[in-house]
Amino acid sequence: MNDDPDQTSGPSADEEATAAMLELWENLELRREPAGLAHRILVLLEHFGRLSPGRLAQLLRVPTTSLSRMTAKLAQAGLVTSAPAPGDGRGRIVTATRAGRQLLAEMRAERLAEPPPLLPEHAENEAVRAGLAGLVAALHRSLRDHEGNR
Repeated sequence: MNDDPDQTSGPSADEEATAAMLELWENLELRREPAGLAHRILVLLEHFGRLSPGRLAQLLRVPTTSLSRMTAKLAQAGLVTSAPAPGDGRGRIVTATRAGRQLLAEMRAERLAEPPPLLPEHAENEAVRAGLAGLVAALHRSLRDHEGNR
């Protein structure tokens, strides 16, 4: 193990496990009711690029009226844009702006600033942390694939 902070050899297994857990947490957060709706909208837009309000409401499992109010607030704050859907005169497409993606990145950085130890009693065991990182990543992929098949 390299203790020299000036030499970087890539993320440690603990950092990978923490990142995988945070990504999984965000995926699970999408299933909760409206608390944190703005954050969840930005996470989905980051992942999919752009979505119709109807699809966003469906993925978030919230009423379209709640989604419309929140996307209007996000647009007013400059975090998303809403534009006419190509080929559909009545449809809209919502996209995260650069400011919205930056805010999401800052929120993630705050969470990663001081991550809690995932396995405090096994902290010295790199193999355990590496195994956990792999399991969490596989679980996240499975959840994502399952959502994509709906």
